[in-house]
Amino acid sequence: MPRRTLVWTGIAVIVLGLGFGGALIALRRAQKWAEHQKQQAVAAPVPVADTATNQPDQVSADSSIPDGLTISSVSLQKMPGSSLVYAIGTLKNPSNRQRFGVKVQLELCNAAGQNIGNASDYRQVLDPGAQWEFKALVVDSKAVSAKISSIREDQ
Repeated sequence: MPRRTLVWTGIAVIVLGLGFGGALIALRRAQKWAEHQKQQAVAAPVPVADTATNQPDQVSADSSIPDGLTISSVSLQKMPGSSLVYAIGTLKNPSNRQRFGVKVQLELCNAAGQNIGNASDYRQVLDPGAQWEFKALVVDSKAVSAKISSIREDQ
């Protein structure tokens, strides 16, 4: 084999090895960055607008909410490290029966109090005595508050 071929083959092997090493380094950095982002997302949410009135959970007299369920106030919270905003609240089932296919529907309101959209969350099963912290994605950036419009369950 000619010497020239051996030299170019050696150079090609070295370049490929350096490329492989660079790819491994980039992969490790990406994994560290992803882990850092995941830790930030797990951190407590940052309030955007809060409709809470510091009242205890109440059983709603509204006919659109099934009997026996209690609902907390709903607040809008922006997740740290992202631009996502969620409507968050707690639905409790103090009864002694299981609830199936529970869907929380929310009305989103702007600063003037006008309805500008909807959001919802769903849970397959809500056990007796359990509570569910629902988290509905808010897609309208003009929303400053949210309120329960209905809670439905499969029969």
